[in-house]
Amino acid sequence: MDPLTFDYESLHLRVDRGVFELFSLTNPANSFRVPLRWLGALVHYKKPHQPGKLLIGSVRDPHAALYGTDQSAFWYSSSPAFRVPHGDEPLFRAYFTEVAALADRRVV
Repeated sequence: MDPLTFDYESLHLRVDRGVFELFSLTNPANSFRVPLRWLGALVHYKKPHQPGKLLIGSVRDPHAALYGTDQSAFWYSSSPAFRVPHGDEPLFRAYFTEVAALADRRVV
């Protein structure tokens, strides 16, 4: 099976052989890698008309939602300091819905 990838501005997301990887082209130190079983992701909005913050990390419970993860479920989060406008959140949701299907996990 080919890797499942998603490119958004300076971010490159990839799932290959059960491992999720995030690469930041502007800041390679913000790269992140975790087995799919432990992946959690969320675009968190503090204010309704402001871009949200992308949170990706590992979760305490492998049965937690893969996308739309409650912030308290994160064991560790790697926040690439990346902002996501409201109109672009469906792009992330669509990608992580495919990832969740591969991992047999849910999306909230």
